[in-house]
Amino acid sequence: MNCDASGSASGMIPALREPSALGTSPTGTETGTMTLAVRRFYRLQFTHTKQIKMLKGTELLNTIRSMETATRTEQCLGCGYVRQDGKPAFTSFYEAIMEARGITTAQREKEEILQEYQNSEELETLQELLEDYSVEAIQAFIECFGTGSLEDFTDSYQGEMSGAEFAQQITEDCYAIDLPGFVEVDWQATWENLERYDYSEQDGFIFACNF
Repeated sequence: MNCDASGSASGMIPALREPSALGTSPTGTETGTMTLAVRRFYRLQFTHTKQIKMLKGTELLNTIRSMETATRTEQCLGCGYVRQDGKPAFTSFYEAIMEARGITTAQREKEEILQEYQNSEELETLQELLEDYSVEAIQAFIECFGTGSLEDFTDSYQGEMSGAEFAQQITEDCYAIDLPGFVEVDWQATWENLERYDYSEQDGFIFACNF
């Protein structure tokens, strides 16, 4: 194992040494030369203090951004993703990053569409819709029916699914049909029939056209 500092070509965390006293840096290691992540790691290993909080959301992304020159291991530890054995909890770390990016993306999309409608008479309606529906669903509705119809969104919106899935759902729900397992139905063809008259699909969302 390469025991050079984390800035070495190997990018690995220095080998741990026994501290001279509880709560101090390992012998031969100057605290001032260590990254924040390594210092936290040593503190967790040797002082047995309270577990570092696992960062979430925007705080997690901002911390990673501030540690862009650190290794992924250092970022993982520095953000509090440490297993009980002291090793990096990479799986939880990456899952948290994906979740954080999803949250920030959704928030950014919401801010953008509100900015677009800031001078529109439909702004209040849009704000109410965003409390219950995704930006993607609302944008798909606007793509289908244009602007000026947001007050009809709730009546029109049928859900997020494929046309074939919707055709099966509406047939079974409205006609109380309980087909045996050996019966094969061409739900895609059924959807195409529905689409000719009363429904429309846009970006994976289904809308009723008669509202």
